[in-house]
Amino acid sequence: MIVRMGLLGSFVFISLLLTPFAFGVLTIYDIFEKEIVNETLSVPTENYAYVSFYISLTGKTQNRISVNVNEVNGKYVNIYVFDEENFNLYREGRTAGPIFSARDEKAYSKVFIPEKSGNYYVVIENRDPFKKTVRVQVVWKYGVSAPDLIPEFVEAHPSEVFWGEKVYVDFKIKNYSPVKAGAHEVVVYLESEDQKLYEIDRIQIEQILAEESKLFSSEKVISKELPRGLYRIKIVVDPQNQVEEYNKSNNEIYGAKLFIKGSSLTPLTSAETQKSPGFELLFSLFALLGVAFLIRSRS
Repeated sequence: MIVRMGLLGSFVFISLLLTPFAFGVLTIYDIFEKEIVNETLSVPTENYAYVSFYISLTGKTQNRISVNVNEVNGKYVNIYVFDEENFNLYREGRTAGPIFSARDEKAYSKVFIPEKSGNYYVVIENRDPFKKTVRVQVVWKYGVSAPDLIPEFVEAHPSEVFWGEKVYVDFKIKNYSPVKAGAHEVVVYLESEDQKLYEIDRIQIEQILAEESKLFSSEKVISKELPRGLYRIKIVVDPQNQVEEYNKSNNEIYGAKLFIKGSSLTPLTSAETQKSPGFELLFSLFALLGVAFLIRSRS
């Protein structure tokens, strides 16, 4: 049971509003580091001290909070980091779930990733019968590091296809970012000359790691619902915005052209038939002569 004899120590409240415009134009590789707490706390016998800090997760950022505790004297302390809700439970003597806890004998360092904006509390409990002094340092690293998915067309074949035949499309997706991209879809379209889009394939991707480039292949049968004509292959990454990206304007790319010829069993038109009557008559005459020659040779 923790004896509550009052809260001693310093209270530090730092409000940092982080947006991409606060530091000018950022790139996906801009990482900043700011020391937001550097204090020495005096912890009475069987009591605790705490220091608090505030962070804002506004904007597309990555956040790493590094908590370093170094004892100036004494044997050991208990260390906790709470969000505001759990800190209030802790003060009331009720069950609280810390972000992390540890027993420190000399020096301790821990990194945690905050999930929301708000107040956070580093709590130091003294479990030694003598007074002690503990130095607490909190460092915040942040920067623009949202995923950035970019498609790259590789190849498609054949360039001419009939209804019922397959077309093969190969393409790459690269995550040009130091942060992995979660689950999303990639859609392969055929775009007609009048800019109508026809979806021919939809591929589910579980994740693409930081700086990773993956090759994908689409193999689909051309449907009779597609009109005959010339098309462009179009690849669109994450059309449903499942991934919050640094740049959404580079999620589309056009590939090779594809000509859909329709049915491969299309009969000759009357105009085409009128062009070659002599050939058909000559072919029939040779066939009859061949049969007559065969009968005569056998007799």
